[in-house]
Amino acid sequence: MPKQKSRIYTVTRKGHGTVRLVRAATWAQALRHVARDEFTTAVATQDQLVEGTRRGVAVEEAAADTPEPPQAAIPLPSGSNGAGDDVTNRGATANVETN
Repeated sequence: MPKQKSRIYTVTRKGHGTVRLVRAATWAQALRHVARDEFTTAVATQDQLVEGTRRGVAVEEAAADTPEPPQAAIPLPSGSNGAGDDVTNRGATANVETN
């Protein structure tokens, strides 16, 4: 079986600035990989639906097809020329989840 093409994506946690580098075939696969460390999913029970709506929690609609996000460079620390040993200072570019 041929190896699937992959890229290295940055997955950045909004509000925290934490960056993870993930090799994946798609940006969605990279995001799913990181999300599995922090979230779980299950079909909502009837009781959970009733309790959630009672508290004003709206049901969100997930997008069916989301296009690949634009490419962007990993932000470098101010004053950096991109030539250091740290992974963020190598001057490389990667795809960034921008939503």
